[in-house]
Amino acid sequence: MADSRKACSDGARREDLRQGAQPPVPEAVKEAQRELDRVIAFLASEGPDRLEAQPKGGHVTEGRDLYLIVSSRGALVAKYGRLGFEQLDSDLYRLKEAVRQHTGLGCALVYVDEEASGVGWGLKPVDARNPWQIKRLIDRVDDQVKARGGVIRYVLIVGGDRIIPFHRLSNPVDDQDADVPSDNPYACRDTNYLIPERAVGRLPDGDSEGLGFLHALIETAADAHRRRMGPKGLFGVLGGQITGLSHAIQALTPIRANGRGLGYSASIWRKASRAVFSVIGDDSQLRTCPPLTYEGFRIMERPYFGYFNLHGIEDGPNWYGQRDTLFPADYPLFPLALRPQDLSAADYADSVIFTEACYGANIVGKNVRDAMALRFLEARALAVVGSTKVAYGSIAPPLLGADLVGRYFWEGLRAHLTAGEALRYAKANLAREMQERQGYLDGEDQKALISFVLYGDPSLPITAIHGSGPVESVSKGICPPIICQRESEAAGKYASDDLVSSVKGRIQATLPHMSDARVRAKPLPVCDGTCQKPCSPPTAREKKGLGSGRAHGHGRQRSAGWAVTFEKSISVRGDGNHHQVVKVVVDDSGHVLRMSVSK
Repeated sequence: MADSRKACSDGARREDLRQGAQPPVPEAVKEAQRELDRVIAFLASEGPDRLEAQPKGGHVTEGRDLYLIVSSRGALVAKYGRLGFEQLDSDLYRLKEAVRQHTGLGCALVYVDEEASGVGWGLKPVDARNPWQIKRLIDRVDDQVKARGGVIRYVLIVGGDRIIPFHRLSNPVDDQDADVPSDNPYACRDTNYLIPERAVGRLPDGDSEGLGFLHALIETAADAHRRRMGPKGLFGVLGGQITGLSHAIQALTPIRANGRGLGYSASIWRKASRAVFSVIGDDSQLRTCPPLTYEGFRIMERPYFGYFNLHGIEDGPNWYGQRDTLFPADYPLFPLALRPQDLSAADYADSVIFTEACYGANIVGKNVRDAMALRFLEARALAVVGSTKVAYGSIAPPLLGADLVGRYFWEGLRAHLTAGEALRYAKANLAREMQERQGYLDGEDQKALISFVLYGDPSLPITAIHGSGPVESVSKGICPPIICQRESEAAGKYASDDLVSSVKGRIQATLPHMSDARVRAKPLPVCDGTCQKPCSPPTAREKKGLGSGRAHGHGRQRSAGWAVTFEKSISVRGDGNHHQVVKVVVDDSGHVLRMSVSK
C-alpha cells in the first residue's frame, strides 16, 4: 500500500512538472544540504593530513566485517592451466582491492584446497568437491571474524559447479526435479538452510568456456566497484561523519530513475507480473508474449533493471511466453519469447536481471550459447538472479513463490541494499509473509527459498553511494512450520473423487490445455521440525496465528488441506518438451486456498 501511495504521489509530481508548476523543495534535500555542510566543516577542522593516517592493506581489524572470496586452486589449475590460474589469481587480487577501497570492509581470498591461503585463519585444506566441507570452512572463518567483533557480510564464490559445487538439496516439491542445486547453505551459519544469513553471490565459469569468460566477469565486478568510489580514502576518513549524508542523498535518489526498468512476461501471468514490475517501472509498459515474440522484441533504451517472467525448460536455452484465454486458439500455446543470441552488451551492460523462468539460473553443464543466465553475464550484466530448477508463482495476485522473491528483491534494491543483501531480504520476507498469510511454508515456498541464486558480486550497490551497513539479520527469527513431503507420502490418505473432480473443473476453465493432464492428490501435513529438523517447533503464539481450520494441534498433527497437482508434458518449438505443473491447495470442502503454476 505504501508503494502504491508513493507511486501515485510520484505520478502527480511528474504531472505538475509537465504543467510548469514548481515543486516544493523536499525535506530530504534540505537534510542533505545540512549534512553536506557538516561534512565540509569536519574536513576544514581536521585538515587534509588525516587522509594519510588510515591503515593500509586488506587485513581484518577489530570489529571489521569481512568480504570473503572462495574458490578452488586445484579446479582452476585443472581447467585453465598454471598460467591461467595465475591470471585469475591476479584478477581476484585486484577485485579484492577494489572492494576494500570501495566498501571499507576487510577482504580475504581463500582457496579451499590450498594450505597457504588458509594459514592466516588456521584452516586446513578441504575437499573442493564436497560442498558441506566448504560450508564448514566458511563457518570457521566466520567464527574467527565474530571473535574480533565482526561477521562475514558477503561471500563471493568464484567458479561454477565444477569449481565450487552447488549443494544438492532435497526437492521439497513432488515434481520432475531429482534435487535442487543451491548456494543457500553457504549463506547460513548452521544446518537450517532455508533462510540465508549472509549475502552470497557466484561468478560462474561456464562448463567449457575459456579463460576470457571468467576473467571478464571478475573485471566487470572490479570495475563496477571502482566506478562507485568517491575520492580516494574519503569514506574511510569520514567514517560516521558521512553516514548521515549518505542516507540523506539515498533518500533523494530514485533507484536508477525507476523508469529504466524492462519487463517481459508470459501473457497469462501479466497481472502477477505487473504487481512485481511496478516496483521498478511503469506497469503499463510491461511487454507480454504473446502477442510479442523474439522476432519483434527490441530494446530501445538500455534498462537498469530487467524483469523476465517467462517459461524456461531444462533441456533448451530459450524462454517462452504463454497465451491466455483472451487469445484465439490458433495462437501458439508457448510462443518463443527470447533466445540467448538476442542479448547484447549494448542492451544489458551494467543491468540487474531477475528471472522467474524455470531453470532460469540452470548453468550446470552449460555454456553461454545454451544458458540465458550466462549470456546475460557475457553481455556484462552486473547481477542475474534466477532459479536453478522449476520455479512456481501465481497467475494473478496474491503473489506466491517466485513472484514474491522478485517483488521483495526489487524492493530491497529500492531501499539501497546491495544485490546480495536484496536477495537475502527477499527470501526472509517471503518466509515472513507466507507465515503470516497461511501459517506455514509449503513445498513451493521452500523451493523458491533454496533454488534462487545470485550470479554476480553480492556486495555491489546499485546506486552510486554504498549503504552504511548490513540489514539486520532476521533469519533465525523467522522459522515457520513447513509442509513435509516425506510425511505427505507416508500419510496413506486419499482425497475423495468429488473433491478431485471439483478442482479439475476449475482448472479446465482457467487452463483448458491442462484438461487432459495427469492428476494426483496428497494431504498436506504441517511438520513441527522433528522429521528433518530444519526449524524449531512453533511456539504457542505461532500456533495461535495459524488461522481457523488449520490449527489442529501440534506439529505434524495439523493439516493444511489437500494438494491436487496437475502435470503435463507439452512440446515447444525446437527445444523438446515443457513440463507444466499446476498445484491447487484446497480444504476438505474443496474451497481453493491457493493455486501455483510452474514457470
